Amino acid sequence: MKAICIDSSNKPEGIAEFEWLEEGMVYTITEVVEMALQDGKLGIAVEEVQLTDASAPYKYYSLERFLLVPEETKITLKSVLDSKLELMEKVHQNIEDKEIDAYAEDADLTNSI
Repeated sequence: MKAICIDSSNKPEGIAEFEWLEEGMVYTITEVVEMALQDGKLGIAVEEVQLTDASAPYKYYSLERFLLVPEETKITLKSVLDSKLELMEKVHQNIEDKEIDAYAEDADLTNSI
């Protein structure tokens, strides 16, 4: 699973610069855990940067620093146009199937000239 770092601020002093995250960089998540030091928060390990013993007691990056990237992010103009065409066809079909009774006495001509 891929994730983009959206918050690299407030780096703990105990973590070396070469083991820290780069905002805007896409990382590959290798593990998701409940963090021991921050009750109720999830942490992740990433393939591209690992926290070593030099960064102890930190072992994982907070999941809150990331935005998950869906595996299928490919959007093409053709898929957008196909979706719009399909919607227009459904609307057109509904219009053709609908019968409307309209009578002159039902017309509201209050604001007409």
